[in-house]
Amino acid sequence: MKLNNNKKKNNRKYNVKVVATIGVAITLIGIVGISIGRYSKGGIKGSGVVLSSISAIESNLNKGFTFIKDGTSNIFKFKENANKVDKLEKENEKLKQEIINLKEESSSTQSLQSLKKSLNFIDEKYKKNMISAQVVGKNDGNWYKSFIIGAGKNDGVKKDSVVVGGNGLVGVVYEVSDNYSKAISLLDTKSSVSFQLLKDPKSKGVISQEANENKNYKAEGLLEGYMFSTSYDVLPGDVVVTSGLGLYPQSIPIGTVEKVIDDKNKGLKNIIVKPYADFKNIDDVVVIEPRNIN
Repeated sequence: MKLNNNKKKNNRKYNVKVVATIGVAITLIGIVGISIGRYSKGGIKGSGVVLSSISAIESNLNKGFTFIKDGTSNIFKFKENANKVDKLEKENEKLKQEIINLKEESSSTQSLQSLKKSLNFIDEKYKKNMISAQVVGKNDGNWYKSFIIGAGKNDGVKKDSVVVGGNGLVGVVYEVSDNYSKAISLLDTKSSVSFQLLKDPKSKGVISQEANENKNYKAEGLLEGYMFSTSYDVLPGDVVVTSGLGLYPQSIPIGTVEKVIDDKNKGLKNIIVKPYADFKNIDDVVVIEPRNIN
């Protein structure tokens, strides 16, 4: 180790000597050149060579200083550009987040407008205490047959309260806790709702997922039901709304008739209804008080 240290010290001394020697040589050449230029009248042989040498050295020195200057300038420019890029990236991320927030606000506004639209035809007395909530859980599978909403007793939700989505009737609450409630949708086999045709309120019937034994339409997200009388004039495309019998207030949109099936053996006119509610995607709902049937 000691030998290595001594060797390093000797190298440093040697480097210093070399640099000093070069410096002295450049200084001497400069003095000689100045003297020749000052005292020679007609010019001395060899002076041109000396001056050319000085000029070459000076030129190389200038080039070296220019290179260092340009390199330093480029370093500062690189740092400046890097800072600009970093700033632009941060601004870009901020703008992206603002766009996401605006989209969420727009989606929320559209959802509320849809909910209000679906409640347009309901009696005002049921709207007074309506509660807005979000769906926070659901059953397994693609369809929302049963689900949990983030509102409970503390929010005013009661058992048998009616759940309405952005496009129409969704279901009914069957269990209430302090801060959340459980509900079943119209797709559940335990669910049933009395309906009427919008074009003819006298034409009534019941939506029940056990109405048709031949085919399981609920697997396709469709509702099954039947008319109270086979004489009722019901056609595909007819709008179906709640009749006001039972728990559900009158005039809540349910869906449109997809198919009419005459069951002559049982003397029934069955219908298949395509619901307005999207039972694959339920996010925001409104909970309203059930009809007082006591």
